[in-house]
Amino acid sequence: MINVEDPFCWEKHRKILTSRESGIPALQTFGICSNNRAGQPLHTHVHNGCMEIVFVVKGFQIYEAEGEVFNLSGSDIFVAYPGEPHSSGSYPESVCSLIWMQIKLENGIPFFGLDESHAGYLRESLRSLPRFFSGDAALRNTLTEAFYGLAEENEGERYLAEQQLVYSLFRMIKLSQKLVARQADSIEEAVAYIHANLGKPILLEEAADSCGLSLSRFKVKFKEEVGVTPREYINLVKIEKAKRLLEQNASVTDTALSLGFSTPNYFAVSFKKYTGLTPREYQERMR
Repeated sequence: MINVEDPFCWEKHRKILTSRESGIPALQTFGICSNNRAGQPLHTHVHNGCMEIVFVVKGFQIYEAEGEVFNLSGSDIFVAYPGEPHSSGSYPESVCSLIWMQIKLENGIPFFGLDESHAGYLRESLRSLPRFFSGDAALRNTLTEAFYGLAEENEGERYLAEQQLVYSLFRMIKLSQKLVARQADSIEEAVAYIHANLGKPILLEEAADSCGLSLSRFKVKFKEEVGVTPREYINLVKIEKAKRLLEQNASVTDTALSLGFSTPNYFAVSFKKYTGLTPREYQERMR
């Protein structure tokens, strides 16, 4: 099993602070990213000694742990416990914005500047977080401010950011205790429908029906929650699936037919639009 420790990164769409940059020994990783296109599936991995908390700011993301699949959309929170294998299953990483952190829970590590009594309480409360619950806009804003504050060189800004992060963790605990009913028209139903029907042409009317929405409302709501139009999302997912098939030496024709493209030529045009390569060029490069 792969143990993952994300390194420091400061790019336009992906920024990561490690404990070295944040100055917080218990905070192994604190990251923020905006995926503007679907990516490869997140392979099964663990974070030894750390729990991971992922806040979906915008869009849609799928995680798998303990054999169960969790569909997250805007403001949802996913928790992976220390040393627990998790992944995105067979689903590609979606177009979304995320804030995530990996927290060391071992006793003896300075814990966000808290005295041992408060540190012990916070550790135990974090260990008891449910797998999946909903956050809110206030939590999102505080986490974002805390992240950029920890990246500052000013000592006062960094101290304030650490306190904001402590506040955010306690707020997560409080929010996790609220039971919020999922809406019947949730876009996650349409996303699940899309992934279940990749082998045929997908009609947007049917995807809209799967979550109980009119076609016009479905298109608007899908773009709001996922970040791209339904058709763009379908194409992104199909192309990512096509990559996996081509890497396994499937023929271009078989790949096109298995993913519901009307002709191999249309598949090749679509593939090049999203990858910059024809299917055959992609296979050659992978070899």
